[in-house]
Amino acid sequence: MSKHVKQFHQMVVQNPSLVKKLKTASDRDSFVKLIVQLGAECGYSFTSKEVETYINQNLLTLMRQFS
Repeated sequence: MSKHVKQFHQMVVQNPSLVKKLKTASDRDSFVKLIVQLGAECGYSFTSKEVETYINQNLLTLMRQFS
């Protein structure tokens, strides 16, 4: 798993505007694509596959934060 995904996640929880943007995703695929896009805009580099792995490993935490 990419440490950049974890670092981006930690940044997101501190940034209400990013949380709001991620909550607009209508399904898992769009959520993953949005994470990759927003991560890149914030200077992080990771793939959709790395994001999927992170989601699978941290599903309960993410569901609480973004639902």
